[in-house]
Amino acid sequence: MKYTVVIDGQQMEIDLVHSGPANIEAEIEGRKYMLDAKVVETGVYWFNWNNRSIEVSVTPNGNGYVVSVQGRRVAVEIVDTRTVGRKTTQLGHEGMFELRAPMPGKVVKVLVNEGAEVQANQGILVMEAMKMQNEIKSPKKGIVTRLVVKEGAPVNAGNLLAVVE
Repeated sequence: MKYTVVIDGQQMEIDLVHSGPANIEAEIEGRKYMLDAKVVETGVYWFNWNNRSIEVSVTPNGNGYVVSVQGRRVAVEIVDTRTVGRKTTQLGHEGMFELRAPMPGKVVKVLVNEGAEVQANQGILVMEAMKMQNEIKSPKKGIVTRLVVKEGAPVNAGNLLAVVE
């Protein structure tokens, strides 16, 4: 199952696969991990990774969670890929932003060129999904430093479309 999360204000892609009752394969930003997992009690989990015992506690906090790992507390929010741009904009996202496809579909129109200056909420491209056209917008003011797709290109949910810095 693929997730887009915001951890302490930074967007990340996580892919989790349960390969047995207590085994999890996790891919986080391209790095793969094999974990043995066990629920200790509600909100407390135990993981074995590379012969290291790791206890994790998860506490709901508003729209997200506070996750404690070995004494370090981090804010985590699992976001809907359709709204991730809005979430990171609300967090004052600085630096590079990877604009990803919110759903499978087809790019029907590219609205800007690579190198173009864009404003927050300005359209970057139009995607067609389930016979509806959706304008994919920049979450921030910046420069389109990379445009990965072309008109007519099929895309899957989570595919990189463009980079805005």
